[in-house]
Amino acid sequence: MASDILDVFNIKEEARVQPKKHARSDNDFGSQSKKKKHAMSRELYNLIGSNLPPVAVEKGFKFKDKINSGKASPWVWAPFKNEARSDELELHHWVKGPVAPSDERRSYNFAKYNTSLDIPSFSKEEYDEKLKDLSEDWTFEETKFLFDLAKDYDLRWAVVYDRYEFHNDKHRSLEDLKERLYSVSAKLLNSNPDGTRDVALIKGLESFDKKQELERKQYLNRLIHRAPTEIAEEESLVIEARKFELAAKKMLMERAQLLQLLDSPQSSASIEQYTTSSGLTQLYNSLMTVDKSKKRKPEVPVPPQLGPNAIPHTQQIQQAQQQHLMRQRQGKKSSLSQKLYGGKQEISQQQVQSEVWQLLQSKLTAEEMEVYGLRFHDEKLQPGVYIRSQKLSSFKPAVQAKVAEVLNELQISMKPTLPTANVCSKFDQLLQSIATLIDLKKQTDKLSGEVALIKSQKGIE
Repeated sequence: MASDILDVFNIKEEARVQPKKHARSDNDFGSQSKKKKHAMSRELYNLIGSNLPPVAVEKGFKFKDKINSGKASPWVWAPFKNEARSDELELHHWVKGPVAPSDERRSYNFAKYNTSLDIPSFSKEEYDEKLKDLSEDWTFEETKFLFDLAKDYDLRWAVVYDRYEFHNDKHRSLEDLKERLYSVSAKLLNSNPDGTRDVALIKGLESFDKKQELERKQYLNRLIHRAPTEIAEEESLVIEARKFELAAKKMLMERAQLLQLLDSPQSSASIEQYTTSSGLTQLYNSLMTVDKSKKRKPEVPVPPQLGPNAIPHTQQIQQAQQQHLMRQRQGKKSSLSQKLYGGKQEISQQQVQSEVWQLLQSKLTAEEMEVYGLRFHDEKLQPGVYIRSQKLSSFKPAVQAKVAEVLNELQISMKPTLPTANVCSKFDQLLQSIATLIDLKKQTDKLSGEVALIKSQKGIE
């Protein structure tokens, strides 16, 4: 191809300018530019970079163990005595650091945690003098046995009740033991000769009620042994209670808004500041801000406080009713004037339509009018052409799905196959009846559920 063109222009091959070849040197390898990539832009290629694999990163130890170059702390095998023991037993243990000779016989460090309750004690004479009248069912020996057990087991009632075995035929419950010990202790503390009485402790001991304690345990026992149906019933009651709380909050919010409208204080300021354009602009801005603040619902509805100049409820309600009646009268007058003066053209059109309808009724029978499809519409028709099926009733999505299920059970399509005027009217009546039945079924299920709940609460089968 190139040789043919050269022959046409009478150009010899030797006369062509040959490009100068650049002799490569060893130093030119680093300075040569890379070939331009035509598949993508240079900037994008530079972002990609080379295809070399990344360097493997290994987790190293950030901190190395430092060798402690100091001297080791000495430990001494030292003796000690436990103050809780009465036999003066001497034991040994390791103690860190040098121990002075004066500290070799020091007390045990954990002896301070060996504490016990201060349970009062009494003698036979004190019992006969102060405690015999409390209960004739208890004797001195049995009361003494109870106090000794409580002191031995630090008033752990589960252990005391398990170890309580007095040699008599009377069975003592845990509540009986508590009542006896608390009443005797309160009596002894009250009769203490010195003035170091703990009033709070005495009131706490006297506040124990055996009957209330038994009722509490019975209630907890019933609560633990509830049936699954009772638990589900209680959960449903809690949900209903929350619904009532939300409804009450909503009612309080609406009541607060109504009180803000009815109980607004009377204005005593002059209107001279609103006679100018700037005053009207300021009034408009203030009204707009108030309107925006009213649209924001408060989180906790609080009824507003009534001021001293507030209008009473009855007077304000009467004024609102009078204003409503005046608006109705004005609306009737305006509609009547429109009919008399502004609606002459509509009256004339209605007269023409009635004359045409009378003429058709006189010339044609009802069967002929049905065949020809002639109808006289009382309602106002929308302009333009429309399909009869567009006039069918529509419902909410949830109700529409249930209506579709009922129509499917009846083997009827969602829209009539031959939508004549009679078919569309009957189909619309069918849709309305189905929607009414669905609503009735919903209310019936709700009432039956409430009746079953009330019966289960009262134990009626």
